[in-house]
Amino acid sequence: MNFLDVERDYIRRRILPDFEWTAFDLPTEPNPLSKPLKDCKVALVATSGAYLREKQEPFSTKSKLGDDSFRIIPNETAPEAIGLAHPGYDTKRALLDLDCVFPCLLLNRLKDEGVIGEVAPRHFSFMGYVPKPEGLIWRTSPQVGRQLLQDQVDLVILVPS
Repeated sequence: MNFLDVERDYIRRRILPDFEWTAFDLPTEPNPLSKPLKDCKVALVATSGAYLREKQEPFSTKSKLGDDSFRIIPNETAPEAIGLAHPGYDTKRALLDLDCVFPCLLLNRLKDEGVIGEVAPRHFSFMGYVPKPEGLIWRTSPQVGRQLLQDQVDLVILVPS
């Protein structure tokens, strides 16, 4: 039995008896960059459960179905203004080095070093625990995608937590 089978069985026993991993038969088609990385505007989309402590509600960590909403994190946000709400990892330890789950400081450093052209004005955070992803797939992810297009983002770094 592999790790995914163990996790699936745990979720079925403790949370959702009908849980099954969402799987896709084929990977998405590659989408090569249309310009050099040093000229690209880059955004983060993370599943760390990051939110603005004093301005946003934390993600719900009590629901058996998780929380399929998202939070917008402006790029200029100071790390100490960000909280983490996620049932799947030690958020207190992650807050000691926010870049391990929400690497906004690192992304800005890459811009300063000329590795990337520009950092997007806003980043997006989800909570990684969503055992029934239909709302993510059909509602919230398309909303985020539209906002990334509005921001004219060339590249999105997906940060799993």
